[in-house]
Amino acid sequence: MSKLPNNPRTDQMTPGDPDALPAPEVISVTTHKVKCDGGGGALGHPAVWYEMGEENFVECLYCDRRFVLAEGAGGH
Repeated sequence: MSKLPNNPRTDQMTPGDPDALPAPEVISVTTHKVKCDGGGGALGHPAVWYEMGEENFVECLYCDRRFVLAEGAGGH
């Protein structure tokens, strides 16, 4: 999965913007710290780690995947 070229209007960059593109993939996770490699293989990207902090989601800056903390997850 890759970002659309020349598209600064993603959910993460423009939260609440009705014209922002939705995340191409939403992944439910149980921790605040997540790793994304874009799906690996030839279509992936370098592995990066993200920390959600106080939020319950984070989006990958390479591929726009959205990682959402599952309800009831401890989040450690």
